[in-house]
Amino acid sequence: MTSKDQITSRHLLIIQHVRTTSVNISLWPSMILTIAAAGGRLDDVWQKAYEKARKIVEKMSIVEKVNLTTGTGWGSGPCIGNTGSVPRLGIPSLCIQDGPNGVRFTDFITHFPSGLAAGSTFNRGLIYLRGRALGREHRKKGVHIMLGPTIGPIGLKAAGGRNWEGFGADPYLQGVAGAATIEGIQDEGVIATVRHLVGNEQEHFRQVGEWDENGWDKMKSSISSNIGDRAMHEIYLWPFADAVRAGAGGVMCSYNQLNNTYACENSYLMNYLLKEELGFQGFVMADWGAQHKGVYSALAGLDMTMPGEVFDDWLSGKSYWGPLLTRAVYNHTIPQTRLNDMATRIIAPFFAQKSISLPTESDLPNFSSWTYHTYGQQYPYQHYGPIIQQNWHKDARSKFSDDAALNVAREAIVLLKNSGHNLPIAKIDGVRRLFVAGVGAGADPKGFNCKDQRCVDGVLTSGWGSASVNNPFVITPFEAISHKAREQGIVVDYSSDAWDLEHVSNLADYADLSIVVVNADSGEGYIEVDDNYGDRKNLSIWHDGDTLIQTIAGRCRKTVVVINSVGPVNLEKWIENENVVAVLYTAPLGQYTGKAIAEVLFGDVNPSGKLPFTIAKKKQHYVPIIDELTSSKPQDNFDRDIYLDYRFFDKHTINPRFEFGFGLSYTSFEVSDLKIKEINAPSEYLPYPEEYLPEYHTIEDDVCDPEDALFPHDEFDPVPGFIYPYLYDENVFTVEGDTSFDYPKGYSPDPKCNPPLAGGGLGGNEALWEVLYEVSAEVKNTGKLQGGHVVQLYLEFPSTILTSPPKVLRGFEKVFLDSGKKAKVNFKILHRDLSIWDPESQQWIIQTGTYKVYVASSSRKVDLCGEIDIGA
Repeated sequence: MTSKDQITSRHLLIIQHVRTTSVNISLWPSMILTIAAAGGRLDDVWQKAYEKARKIVEKMSIVEKVNLTTGTGWGSGPCIGNTGSVPRLGIPSLCIQDGPNGVRFTDFITHFPSGLAAGSTFNRGLIYLRGRALGREHRKKGVHIMLGPTIGPIGLKAAGGRNWEGFGADPYLQGVAGAATIEGIQDEGVIATVRHLVGNEQEHFRQVGEWDENGWDKMKSSISSNIGDRAMHEIYLWPFADAVRAGAGGVMCSYNQLNNTYACENSYLMNYLLKEELGFQGFVMADWGAQHKGVYSALAGLDMTMPGEVFDDWLSGKSYWGPLLTRAVYNHTIPQTRLNDMATRIIAPFFAQKSISLPTESDLPNFSSWTYHTYGQQYPYQHYGPIIQQNWHKDARSKFSDDAALNVAREAIVLLKNSGHNLPIAKIDGVRRLFVAGVGAGADPKGFNCKDQRCVDGVLTSGWGSASVNNPFVITPFEAISHKAREQGIVVDYSSDAWDLEHVSNLADYADLSIVVVNADSGEGYIEVDDNYGDRKNLSIWHDGDTLIQTIAGRCRKTVVVINSVGPVNLEKWIENENVVAVLYTAPLGQYTGKAIAEVLFGDVNPSGKLPFTIAKKKQHYVPIIDELTSSKPQDNFDRDIYLDYRFFDKHTINPRFEFGFGLSYTSFEVSDLKIKEINAPSEYLPYPEEYLPEYHTIEDDVCDPEDALFPHDEFDPVPGFIYPYLYDENVFTVEGDTSFDYPKGYSPDPKCNPPLAGGGLGGNEALWEVLYEVSAEVKNTGKLQGGHVVQLYLEFPSTILTSPPKVLRGFEKVFLDSGKKAKVNFKILHRDLSIWDPESQQWIIQTGTYKVYVASSSRKVDLCGEIDIGA
């Protein structure tokens, strides 16, 4: 039996077991290495890029190729991540920088609204513009590879620390928004790196060393996200297929384990699912310190390690790659064909589209991530090197970026409640005295910027961690609300005190209307804030906001609550209070938080955002964070399977407080005239994909004398802690007399001739992307004000073979209409939209039967219903 047969047989055996059990959490054979997945073998748009990249890689020595794959070390370059360079060919160190909400660790940039805010707009055109603005500012700062967008976590756990970075708790929404963002970033000449692959749904226990520092010293390995095969394909991998289809140049593998193998050494994940099944042609990059093995990770499909060092041993110069990767190639532990593929995958994305080009020595970053001073030591972390110019303080901002940031902030705001139509605020409606309250209304006493945005006692512009950026300025809610109020001659009182309730009560007594701005924050696991270790410890509003709201509502008959939060919060203590007349929700909105909120409150902007997640009535309806160690090897069984967010609520007929896709407007809309048209007849099974193109051999898999790779001490002295690709001696064999080593069990350096049935194209089998049906409907603004409406398309699948959720999102379109005006909205239903993943046959299938088509205003408010009948 071949290695391939062993892998397939074991995989199918486990999947067959899954089909007979109620919970699909069985483990994949993650520890078995699959066959190498060479890039450039699909007959697609990447072919010319690979031809150009191969010509460059052919000219490189082993150490030059290794230098591209290995970061030079934390702080050993101007960017958060820096590859080695190839000066002989004019290729500089590649600058890799966070991130998804703006350029991290520099000045004169825009702080954009979060990914969750962008998802709340449900406006793919605006999301694309946000992506372009992000890409443009990164390019102006000299960044070559941007770390973003974030499409994992997907939002399985409401309290997950990094949910605010992504676009919402639905794979379709994440996929569409992620793809639009990638296209925008790369249209501006910067490589997009989507993160995090995959299962990074909580921050607790993601890294052993990180949690040792927090007192959890019994951990032996990072938490394992145990995901079943169907859930992997239909939920967690789904948006990555969109990202590959959109041409993403990079994918970042995550810190956690997947089915008890670290994601960044999980061959089934990287080699098979990503590179074979989804046809990914770019490079896989390790998250910072997520690599745990050298040879194994390279053979498993990792192409680049960042920042270079072993985790939690920064500035040591110790790396799993660098000189060790060079040695592994010289002693044949890693075939040179694999190293060639790694280097080619890193170079090829720079030729994959016209807007991107391979950097030269003149295309360098104009900032330093490590200091804001204009001049400083060349290697500040090592206290080494001459004084050089570190920052040019180039202003990357523009009207284009400014408009994109403000418009996303405006469209992201969700109106949850507006009883008595007390919004928008107007003096002519009897509002002469206004009271603005809440910690979230003003500035933090520490200011708008602190390290990685861990200051949380003021307006919330982002979560904390590596996706945060320094605010160039912030317009607070109080500042913007008071400005709008003064324009109408309204008197404004203000208190940011959350604890002196007597004082707050007195101010509320005199107000015609009170606005309470509250927040809840989270972030990355390396930072603890008030016992929140990245993930939120509960879903309460921070700073005892519930008590503040109840106190003010007890004294003011018109109380408006503005929730600025990284995700769902518990509203049950006050949401039905008749004095709470209106509620707004907003995800972190960046620098224009206050301006956007004020414009919606006063009616300059009609709210059009929709919830990108479900807000439950009870905490037990959410998936909890695993925050206690019951084993040295923590396990997280994703036992909700394919029932993510609203799918779970629908399956169990649970009434949420506010459903996914919900959002009110100051006007009203009517949807009518549903039409469904067949474009191509659906087939139950996918066609077999074309064979791979022949494997490309650049160099015979032999190596020269290791003396060629020795450190050139006669040319320069090594910088302390800097990671070089050179050997320090010629002994590349650990056992005397051995001239090579066996590959790990299950690995073959010879790529397959045929893609898997689900593969063969960018994002999977090309047939998956074929349009099968077109759906249209008419929307009319039946109210008195101009406004925007998000028309949502959901499908209900038959249960001919496998059971599916009651409905799944498969389309959305946002239209803006003047009062009385109409517009037609169109949806395309692809083959993949009608497909389910069958673990037994290992392919996407379309079941026979009747499919319900729902045109809706939310996941619970269906406006129109139709049917698609697919016969045997």
